[in-house]
Amino acid sequence: MSLSMPYGPVTNALTHFALYGLAAIIETETGQSARLYWTDDAQPKARIETDIGPDEIAAAVHRHATKGASPHSWLAVRVEHEGRDTAAFSPRIKEPQTPSAWQKLQNARHTGLDAVLAADADELDLRMIGALGEPAYWPTDRNADAGATRWEMKTRNRGEEFVGNRLALLAHAVADRTTEEILSGLTGQTVNDEVGKNKPESRTATGLARPGPVDNALAWCALWGISQCPVVHHNGAQSATAGTFVLPHRAYPSLVFLPVPTHPVTLSRLRTILASRHLPLAALADTTTDPLQIIDSDAARKWLTERSVRALMCFDVDVSDNPTAPERHVLDGRVITLTECATPWT
Repeated sequence: MSLSMPYGPVTNALTHFALYGLAAIIETETGQSARLYWTDDAQPKARIETDIGPDEIAAAVHRHATKGASPHSWLAVRVEHEGRDTAAFSPRIKEPQTPSAWQKLQNARHTGLDAVLAADADELDLRMIGALGEPAYWPTDRNADAGATRWEMKTRNRGEEFVGNRLALLAHAVADRTTEEILSGLTGQTVNDEVGKNKPESRTATGLARPGPVDNALAWCALWGISQCPVVHHNGAQSATAGTFVLPHRAYPSLVFLPVPTHPVTLSRLRTILASRHLPLAALADTTTDPLQIIDSDAARKWLTERSVRALMCFDVDVSDNPTAPERHVLDGRVITLTECATPWT
């Protein structure tokens, strides 16, 4: 069964991540496989291919959010950190100021991980914890944010952090819904931004889209889509995040990119594509005149095409000029076509 879900345009990074997260939640909560793709139309639509129907998908999202809202969830693991009650698994928080503060934070994370493992955690939980990254004690430039995923863009004004002030709040909002309300949000029939109070300036998208109301069921799936973008840590340097391009000596990406498969692919295939060096080579092909890099880019495009990736979507990242709490969000994407198609995209 192929379902048009979640709702949103291919030019919106939040829709891509909602597609990733929804597929992962379906597999975790139902045991059914879920393959994802985009229709090869003038205005591509995100689609999930699975053996269960829309109501069962909505119920799976509800169960997943209900587990996240539990006081026993890893989302609820807290630590008293630098004078503030903080979610232990948030990847970007105030840098510990002393060795003992670092040790206290690491102990809280390790204890939380032991509890997650002892409770027979879902693979998705472990993927999410790993993909978020962690406060980094290893960089030589003393940048504690260097171990975090670049896809997590929660502003940190007033000491807020991602897990406690966004992910956990969304868990409660979605858990409080009926399955009908969840399905309505996933399919775009309604937009109810409980966490953002439906304000025009809502930041519920958390950088994956421009400010504005986002349905909370859609946002919940999208933020869990981060689980499919692994973080690779480097000794003494900033960690690398799948799907992002960070200039040398910069901390945050100026460009991010995502594949657009037009035939159903599994989540394992998706992760292989996202983590490959072929993805940035193809995405950055137009930025080089080096003959050897051009050859590598051509090979990368071929490799991606063989794996059902018909195009890439590239997104510039906007950053505010606030020096104390800079705000980042992904702008509308532009298409890099890898293969010819019957219908040009708009």
